This record gives sequence, structure tokens and C-alpha cells, in this order.
Amino acid sequence: MIWIIAGLFYGLFMAFYTSVNQNRKINGYVLGIWRGLGVAFVSMPMMLITPFIFDPLYLFLLVVQGFLVGFYDSRLFFSSAKFGAAETSRILVFSILISMTLWWSFHPTEFLNIWHRPFVFWGIIVSVLGVILCYLKMLERAFSKRLIVFMLPAVVVWSLMSTLAQEIMLKHELRDGIAYYLVWSMTVSGFYNLYFYIKTQRPTKRQAFEEIFSPKVVRVGLLVILFSTVLIISKSISLAYTPNTGYVNALSLTSPLWIMLYNHWTNRKDDASPRLGLLMIVFLFFLTFFACL
Repeated sequence: MIWIIAGLFYGLFMAFYTSVNQNRKINGYVLGIWRGLGVAFVSMPMMLITPFIFDPLYLFLLVVQGFLVGFYDSRLFFSSAKFGAAETSRILVFSILISMTLWWSFHPTEFLNIWHRPFVFWGIIVSVLGVILCYLKMLERAFSKRLIVFMLPAVVVWSLMSTLAQEIMLKHELRDGIAYYLVWSMTVSGFYNLYFYIKTQRPTKRQAFEEIFSPKVVRVGLLVILFSTVLIISKSISLAYTPNTGYVNALSLTSPLWIMLYNHWTNRKDDASPRLGLLMIVFLFFLTFFACL
């Protein structure tokens, strides 16, 4: 059950992470720098109580994950500013099917085990489809082509990130995996966004300093660091214990309900249907029920 609780916390903090830039319109690479290097910096003390792990494959996975996180972070921040948090969050639903397929591809025995239990298999399939349909119908308007083109690569990357993060958490002790992820992967992520910020904006040193450390960006950046650290920890715990990474992605997609509340609180127009949101929760309940059988 711990993966369910951690997954729901993941969804809560995912809502903040997705919506933080819809009103502020900060450069996505700048927020990616804060998230990556900021999280790595505050997590550095964890390495003092974490044993050094000399495992080339493990370190390689952490670096690859860092590049994936860097790409996904900036793409999400840009999308939230351009299309809004609700639209950005909604398209992530397709990651459930991608993640489930990846998991079963890497763990065929797990798929065969479920396949030979038709009640569980079809219960999971119907529940997942119910979550996806509720998610897609939660907003009446169709996806814009620009949003699909912009965010579809990020959806695929997010699915790969979940699969890779689980491999990282299971390869050694969970505590060590979390520490190395927070420091190593997030450092790579931060430098990835720093590189593309410099490459795309071509700022002078003074301009870069003034933009990255402007009061507005610092206030948002500190919040991003705080919530992102908790998000990564809750996500890592959930992935370490889940029967399938797709289920964790499904739980994280409760974030639109939190975004709905946030938009209501900030008086931002939101066409999301509360009724379909509640129905999605019902399907999530049945998904976790069948997953635990």
C-alpha cells in the first residue's frame, strides 16, 4: 500500500510543479536550472551519509536520467506558460499506456502472471481505460495541434523517466538511490537547462545573472526546489514498491484535480469537469484494488 500513498503525494506535488509557471511566464530553461541545480545543492548533505557506489552502469543510468529530466522539465515549464497547466497536464495521460507497455516489455513474466488471471487483467485494463477517458473528457475542448506537437516528445520521455527511475531505485538500496538521484541526476538536469538557456538566449553574463537571480525567479525557484525534492522522494518510493510504473503515472495524474482547485483559488478560468474528476478517482480506486490482488 505504500506505493499508493506515495503515488498520491506525488500527484499533489506534481500539480504544483505543473502549474507554477502558467501565470508567471518564466523562461522554462531558467526554472529548469533552479530545479536541477537547486535540488542537487540542498540534497548534497545526503551524500555524507550515503556510501560511495562504484557501479559504472548505475552512474550511467543516473546521467541518462538527468538528461531526460532536463528535457522534460523545461518542456513542461514552457508548455504550462504557453498552454496552461490544465492542458499540459491532460496530455500526460498517454504516459500510462506507454509506461505499462514498457514495464511489461521489460518484465514479461509479470505480464504473463496477470494474463493468466483474467479477472485481474481485465479489471486493470478497464480501470486504466476509465482513467484515460475521464482524463480526456475532463476538458470539453480538443487538444490543440501545437500542444500535441510540443508535448508529445515530453510524454514519451516522462514514460522513459519512470521506467529508468525504477531501475535506479531497485538496483541498490532505496535510500541510496534517492540520494544519488537527487544529487547526480538533478545536477545533470540543471546543467542541461543551463546549456540550452545560454544557447537559445545568448545572454551576456550580466543579463543571465539578472534573469536567473531576479527576485521573481528566486521566489518561484525556491518553491520549485522545495516541492520538487518532496516530489522526487515520493515518486521514488512509489516506483520502488509498485507492481507497474504505469500505475504510479496514473496516480500522479490526480494532479488535474489539484490544479482545478488552484485555478479556482486564483480565479483563473478552468473548464475542467468536477464530476469527471471524481469519476476518475473511482477508476483509480479500482486500478489500485486490482493491482494489489
